[in-house]
Amino acid sequence: MAAPHKYPTGRADFESIINEGFLYVDKTERMYEMIGDRKFVFLSRPRRFGKSLLVNTLRAYFEGKKELFKGLKISQYEKDWIQYPVIAFDMSAVKDETIADMPKAIGLQFEEFEKKYSIPVDRTLSNGVRLLNFIKSVKAQTGKNVVVLIDEYDAPLNAHLHDGKLSEVKAILQNLYQQLKVCEKDERFVFITGISKFSQVSIFSTINNLEKIAMLDEYSDLCGITKNELLTYFKEDIEMLAEKFKCSFEEIIEKLKFQYDGYHFSENSPDIFNPTSILTAFKEKKLDNHWFETATSSYIIEHLKRHHADILKLVPKKLFKEDFDVSPEDYDSLWPILYQAGYLTIKDFDEERCVFTLDYPNNEVRIGMMQNMLKYYFPQNLSSGKMSMQQFYFALKAGQIDEAMTYLKDFLSEIPNILNNKEEKHFQTILYVLFTWLGFYTEVEVNTAVGRTDVVIKNPKNIFVIELKVDGSAQEALDQINSKNYLIPYKYDGRTVVKIGVNISSENNVRTITEWKAE
Repeated sequence: MAAPHKYPTGRADFESIINEGFLYVDKTERMYEMIGDRKFVFLSRPRRFGKSLLVNTLRAYFEGKKELFKGLKISQYEKDWIQYPVIAFDMSAVKDETIADMPKAIGLQFEEFEKKYSIPVDRTLSNGVRLLNFIKSVKAQTGKNVVVLIDEYDAPLNAHLHDGKLSEVKAILQNLYQQLKVCEKDERFVFITGISKFSQVSIFSTINNLEKIAMLDEYSDLCGITKNELLTYFKEDIEMLAEKFKCSFEEIIEKLKFQYDGYHFSENSPDIFNPTSILTAFKEKKLDNHWFETATSSYIIEHLKRHHADILKLVPKKLFKEDFDVSPEDYDSLWPILYQAGYLTIKDFDEERCVFTLDYPNNEVRIGMMQNMLKYYFPQNLSSGKMSMQQFYFALKAGQIDEAMTYLKDFLSEIPNILNNKEEKHFQTILYVLFTWLGFYTEVEVNTAVGRTDVVIKNPKNIFVIELKVDGSAQEALDQINSKNYLIPYKYDGRTVVKIGVNISSENNVRTITEWKAE
């Protein structure tokens, strides 16, 4: 079945998307509201969430390209279509430059706009002076205030977050950004996007009136795709996927929700689908981990390592609203950084206590996070063991316990020093990462009336309750499940419940599963 639309995957140029007939989810009404009563605006959203497209849509609007907006919501409100001078920067194009070359790379972005207004190109000037000259000169030429758009302002900062060069990058960017306040009376609108909220004092210096709209309810859906938009713009695409997966319209929506939905960016935010994942899923007709494969940030993984993050206690996490504004420079700010980057999202808000609860937004991110954590726990090449884990997955899914545990034992035996840490919790963490990565719904340290179950795995047909012992016996582990009634919470679940007792040896020449028993 042919795809019903042209999907703008990997595209952020609003003009070409419209002119070439690509599908465009109309955000212009919300954009118009944002422009109406604000002058200095900052919006943070995760990577590949539509920020660059929004910047380019703003550019087309302020350049007065009325024909591009025909039939879009903004055309119902805007009557004047005033053409303003615009200057735009994409800082993601600068992040891979050396510190020495970074000012030159930023300077090159000036030239398109300087030439447009016949302003002499002087590469000997600092970028701050060039921006100041541009705004003053263009205002004098046109009599109109200038629009300044800065996309991914923090990309160079995040690229150097952990290499000791952050202060040098900050100085380079501050030279440019500080002119935004100096030129305030000559500016019509300033819009800045990014992922992280670096200290406003150290980066934007005097811009004390920068309005942060990222957690306002009215702009929670400015980027991303709501369920209503999914049903409005993608009805035929959903039907196409339903046909591909041989399921109903409602069932494929639930699959899409499970895999890509679940983002919330404010107290009363609607559910937001990841736009990159949705578009790619329709284009490729696959429900893979599209966003995580293309948007994983190395600085986030490095941040997790530096914090020695306990993956078992990572979520759920409760935060106050003021906690979200913590800068990545603050090395105690693990959860806000994960939220800003899209690895965690708001799942609940306690209005009385003003407390937010963070968790993984969806299955794609949960599995993607585990895939990255595998590299932390298994620094060796895992390619040889992936087949064993695939076989383990299908064996366990089919309820073939002995076969599954044999594959797991073999896999762990292939990884040298996997149990250097002899504590039971270390092995528990490894199983949690592995099982979640494989796609099983996995819980650890599950509280019951008289104790805590080590590991619980759930699939549509079975629940596996696993108790671990180090240098003990499988029977001892099984006896603990029985004596402490770990199965009581699943008595009325309806699925088949399987008890598995596992023993692990800590001896240097073994350090893997030595025996197991199941009932």
